[in-house]
Amino acid sequence: MVKKLGSALGVLLLWAWSVQGQQTAAPEPALVVVAPFAVHTAQPQPQLSLGVQELLAQNLLNLGVDLVPLPDVRRAAGNQPVTNETQALDLARRLKARYVIWGSLTQLGDKASLDGRLVDAQGPGAPRVLFAEGDLANLVDAAQQMAQQVTVHVLAKAVVAEVAVRGTERIEPDAVLVQVKTKKGELLSNETLQEDIRSIYKMGFFETVAADVTDTDKGKQVTFVVREKPSVVDVKIEGNDKIKDKDILAAISTKPFTVLRMNVVNDDVNRIVKLYHQKAFFNAEISPSIDFPQDPRKAVVTFRIKEGKKIYVKRVDFTGNQHFSDRKLRGVMETKSRGLFSWFSDKGVLDREVLDTDLDRVTAFYHDHGFMDARAGSPSVEKKEDGFHVIIPVVEGERYRVSSIQVQGDFLETTRNVAEKLELKEKQYFSREKLRKDLDTLTKHLMDAGYAYAEVDPVVTKNAENHTSAVVYQLRKGPMVHIEKITITGNTQTRDNVIRRQIQLAEGDRFSASAMERSQLNLRRIDYFEEVDIQSSQGSSPEAMKLNVKVKEKPTGMLSVGGGYSSEDGFFVGGNVLQRNLFGRGQYLALKAHLGSETSRYSLSFTEPWLFDTPLSAGFDIYDWYREYNDFNKDATGGKLRISHPFGTWSRWHLAYVFENAKVSNVDEDAALIIKDQEGRQIKSSLMASIERDSTDHPFLPTRGSTATVAVEYSIPYLGSDSDFVSVVAGVGRYVPLWWKFLGFAHVKGGYIFELDADKPVPIYERFFLGGINSIRAFHWGDVGPKDPKTGDSIGGIKFGQVNVELLFPLAEKIGMRGVLFFDAGNAFDDGEDFRLGDFRTAAGAGVRWNSPMGPLRIEWGYNLDRKPGEDSSNWQFSMGAFF
Repeated sequence: MVKKLGSALGVLLLWAWSVQGQQTAAPEPALVVVAPFAVHTAQPQPQLSLGVQELLAQNLLNLGVDLVPLPDVRRAAGNQPVTNETQALDLARRLKARYVIWGSLTQLGDKASLDGRLVDAQGPGAPRVLFAEGDLANLVDAAQQMAQQVTVHVLAKAVVAEVAVRGTERIEPDAVLVQVKTKKGELLSNETLQEDIRSIYKMGFFETVAADVTDTDKGKQVTFVVREKPSVVDVKIEGNDKIKDKDILAAISTKPFTVLRMNVVNDDVNRIVKLYHQKAFFNAEISPSIDFPQDPRKAVVTFRIKEGKKIYVKRVDFTGNQHFSDRKLRGVMETKSRGLFSWFSDKGVLDREVLDTDLDRVTAFYHDHGFMDARAGSPSVEKKEDGFHVIIPVVEGERYRVSSIQVQGDFLETTRNVAEKLELKEKQYFSREKLRKDLDTLTKHLMDAGYAYAEVDPVVTKNAENHTSAVVYQLRKGPMVHIEKITITGNTQTRDNVIRRQIQLAEGDRFSASAMERSQLNLRRIDYFEEVDIQSSQGSSPEAMKLNVKVKEKPTGMLSVGGGYSSEDGFFVGGNVLQRNLFGRGQYLALKAHLGSETSRYSLSFTEPWLFDTPLSAGFDIYDWYREYNDFNKDATGGKLRISHPFGTWSRWHLAYVFENAKVSNVDEDAALIIKDQEGRQIKSSLMASIERDSTDHPFLPTRGSTATVAVEYSIPYLGSDSDFVSVVAGVGRYVPLWWKFLGFAHVKGGYIFELDADKPVPIYERFFLGGINSIRAFHWGDVGPKDPKTGDSIGGIKFGQVNVELLFPLAEKIGMRGVLFFDAGNAFDDGEDFRLGDFRTAAGAGVRWNSPMGPLRIEWGYNLDRKPGEDSSNWQFSMGAFF
């Protein structure tokens, strides 16, 4: 027992001795004394002595220097400045400090010079000279400079005086410095230096990175020495056939004259793979290689490609679906199996991002049909020899009906009438799409009444027991808002008033969401701007609103030449010079020319769309027109004075006076008598009136909307006309979205000419001729209609009717190409002939329409469904590049 206690006591004494030894070995902090400075100024300022002392002490403390507290220094020095080295050493011994800082402040005009000395009380050698300069009124910078000089000598960790980069060739040094944490004026840290080296490596531009630290009078000079990776002098693509070099090079980031980075090269491999997957080449293999053929610092990067065969989606199937067939669910998806027209488009290509979006589409489809708990699960995709087989699991859940619909909250006088027209109805199956539309309807109803900040919140309560849902619309209208100010920005050419007249709101008006939407649509339809954005902000009060109309101008002038071919006009060339926004006033001026194998046209047109700053449009046309018909030629010059005015939302009326001096010549010797009788000069002086309505969303490739026109022309002898007739033509057409992206179009057109004086017949070229690309497409222009019984010449009719029905569908949406299947029926009838639908000539066919860079293109083939002897069984119709 005694032996154990002795051993324990020995261990304890040994531990105490080692701790004492460690404590003794620990270095004492190197205390620094900041003595009061002597002050030499033009006017006595004794307070500066203590001020300099305090500023210098504070900066040293911030830099990690251990100081003797200033109160102790002032008691020992008696607030008297130290003026020599002997006094400094004596002060250090009394305060048991290692270093003493002393010196003086001298005024130099508005500047002050700090001249100091740093004395090491325990070491030999002369005092260190300290110097700093600054404004006399603000000595902070000067004190900071001197503190940094002291820290260089006092602390083991020195202050960074400068940070630089050496070795860069293509990379800017500043791009490296922004990555490092070592900064000028901060203490040097080995840990920070190592972190900085790692950060520079992560940039990916350098092979080697090192830090070189050297001593200077002002502190440590830190230089990051780098060596850049080799540069890329060329990028090659090999083995590609289905995708062009330029498309691959545009998709990758490795470019000539850039630094070679392997991580970028590897990323480029993935980019190329993705590019091939978009084209259905899912077996494509890309192998990168890097060579240095001439210089080890200059690399040639080669991407070698094995394209393989295309793999398309073969089947898309569903599991768990009971209420809707696979075909119905596939109809709401973008992912499709390969089809008949897929070579025109990307149909059949598997895209994972599109497939993920399709799951949301299927889920939304179920929700729109009452299955409020339905969801589409993660699909399984299996690659087989014939293509990808996609299986999508579906959980349908129960189907819910609407048990009740209520509208609560802030009512307007007309709210009940609007509520009666909501799409979601009681006892119907619940539909999220109808719910969304009803929210838009109610919100717009409140906003059109001036409540710009109106909110409508739906509260949908499900009853899982009887599978019903109750819907409550909560209306909060907020304050009534008026337009306080409208500002217009971005218009460098178009005048403000041209923009303002398209805006359906004005300062002082009550806010209206419909008027704001229509204003934006109006500004887009005039086609003066690339971008149109109407932004709202609160005005001087919650009841006031400011509108900022931001536009970006686009070129409105055009100088163009081109050509094409039409089955009616043959080959032609043409050109035009036009300005749609003349002098920024919104005026239209155009000079056009059209020269073809069978026709030539020249015209000069001018339109003022807002006469006297009202929506009354006025203008004129002057033209010279030559055309070769089958049995005669027409050469005419004339002009038109016209006015028009909009009414309603999509409609406009037109009035015009037309004068034309025409000459009928080169009449065939065997031409019909009605044609021969009109050989010579004909004067037409007529009045025209028409009404048109056009709500379509595109001039060449519309997807919805309708057109309707009624035009009447009266050729009046009392105004000098050689003919006396009234012509009436009316037409109506409508585009209707069908299933998927199929679009239906139906067009009906008819006309009648009333000959008021048998001695002044309607000119032959004013009669109705059918056939061609715009009427009955299995026939050439003029082949449908009355013919002279003796000669067989087409003589046109005084009445006609035609019907065109089309089914349009996308072939290549990205380039604006459509396919069309059509049915045409129609005929023209002469005076004395009955208008009989049974005599309509019929045709059916197919075609392609493309809004090409050269202009609208149509290629259509029509088959004659009731061919008669001597007629063609079918005809091709072609039109491209027409300017007029």
